[in-house]
Amino acid sequence: MSFEIFFHSYERGQPGTFPLSEVESAFQAAIVHREPSRNGFFWRLEYPVLNPPDVPPVMEINGRMYPVVVSDGSEVYITVQSGTDSCPTTDGFMVKGPASHPDFHAALLRLLQTTHSALFWPGNNSLVVGQIESIQHLPEGMVESLGEPFVVTEPRQILERIRAS
Repeated sequence: MSFEIFFHSYERGQPGTFPLSEVESAFQAAIVHREPSRNGFFWRLEYPVLNPPDVPPVMEINGRMYPVVVSDGSEVYITVQSGTDSCPTTDGFMVKGPASHPDFHAALLRLLQTTHSALFWPGNNSLVVGQIESIQHLPEGMVESLGEPFVVTEPRQILERIRAS
């Protein structure tokens, strides 16, 4: 079963946009695969993880030894807005299977703190923002549907909110 989180920018209750380069800059070190999609991009993010003690460093299959690599990754689907200028913009993205790595949550926090945006997911109390000013820009009904927005100031708070909902 997969779990998705959604990141969207808002301006006065309507979808807002910000430069796509901000998303790319936030996730840059973790992007291992990129491909265009119908209305944007698909990115695969991967973060290094130390192998847990119960996982062997190598595995034998048909007499050959293969290294066992444990990774923490996500699939990101980004919507790109068509515009007249040369700087592509986005109003947000969806993350399938959010990573638990601290760098992933640090990238989300960076974006939340530099745009009027919200991060949300299915469940109760599942709405976070990175700056109090963003709350006034949220669409009407969003708070009623997802709960009061929680202002995050540290990356770990995002993971804690997701786990609590």
